[in-house]
Amino acid sequence: MNRFSFFSVCLSGLFFSVFGAAAREDAHPAAKEQVYTVTEHIRFNEGTLPLKNGGILLSNFGTDTLNPLNREGRGYIVLLDKENRILFPASGVLNAPKGMAVKDDCLFIADVGCVVVYNMKKPEWRPVKIAFPEGDLFVNDLVTLGDFLLVSVTNTGHLYEIDVKDCDAVWSAQRPKPRKVADIPGANGLAEYEGMLYVASYDPNENPGGQNVIYAVDMTVPGTLPVNLMGTRYGQYDGVAVSPDGSKLYFSNWKNAEGKAEVGYIDLTPDKKNAVTVLDLGVELQGPADICISDGYLFIPDLPANKLYIMAL
Repeated sequence: MNRFSFFSVCLSGLFFSVFGAAAREDAHPAAKEQVYTVTEHIRFNEGTLPLKNGGILLSNFGTDTLNPLNREGRGYIVLLDKENRILFPASGVLNAPKGMAVKDDCLFIADVGCVVVYNMKKPEWRPVKIAFPEGDLFVNDLVTLGDFLLVSVTNTGHLYEIDVKDCDAVWSAQRPKPRKVADIPGANGLAEYEGMLYVASYDPNENPGGQNVIYAVDMTVPGTLPVNLMGTRYGQYDGVAVSPDGSKLYFSNWKNAEGKAEVGYIDLTPDKKNAVTVLDLGVELQGPADICISDGYLFIPDLPANKLYIMAL
């Protein structure tokens, strides 16, 4: 996939003029499904990422208290598979690792004020950090778009792109630098499906307003504005994940209108008009973070609870 035309314009401030289809919420939540709970090696698990060759990567802060901007260097990455092992142990490199993305042999990890890069095929190569401009601290999520990496920064609402066509160049003197391409308020979780970019909005001051919804941007059409998929259903939206057939957009929300955490999905089929369904996990969520879908299961890290929930879809 080539570089998307979405990046030919800057979207700063344009969300004020965006209109979106009003979200309709189903009267009844989905039926309660079988949910599995993982706690081994989990210590403030924020991010999840399925690997093509199997397994799910889990990013963990590893700290004693929950602080998404900590600088303690205790972060680590777990590979959840049959062995369930710590793939990259705490070594002072990672602080509060969040969203992740893989391009070729490189693992990119959002961290405080930077993106950390590991070479998964060359573990002897020391991980490097791609620094972000001063003030862009809450680097949150990443998604690969062809030869580019799109990165969200929640506290500023900035979206950056990084050229990752040659992953080995990250270790060279010509290390790629982030370039700001757009602004969406509280930009947090990211997902892409066939040229459609989905952006979850989270207010870092924990006081969500009308701009804190989930946005969709058609990156195949030049100059497209972000469209609000949630209507007036604002919240503290964190993670987003698209079903394999593209018909549903799953989301995690730290705070709905009643002040409760939830996980649900938006029905993207045209006749459903973005209807929202809230899932019944049978547990009281504290703070569901960066979700993902793999092999028919939804993976939900409950960040403050130090638990990972796995639900069959």
